[in-house]
Amino acid sequence: MTMNSPTSKEEFQEALDELTQRAYQNGVKVADGGYELIRHDETTPDWNMTIIRLK
Repeated sequence: MTMNSPTSKEEFQEALDELTQRAYQNGVKVADGGYELIRHDETTPDWNMTIIRLK
């Protein structure tokens, strides 16, 4: 998977939208809930991302 690195909040949102839609279209079960994005590098913060499908 290749993606350009977002350099703004808008580009970040666009990249997340594109990634989520491609995963869904490819049959990935994008379940409601939280995803922990843990890095084992002290210079990079850890994140928790919540995805909720709007109906």
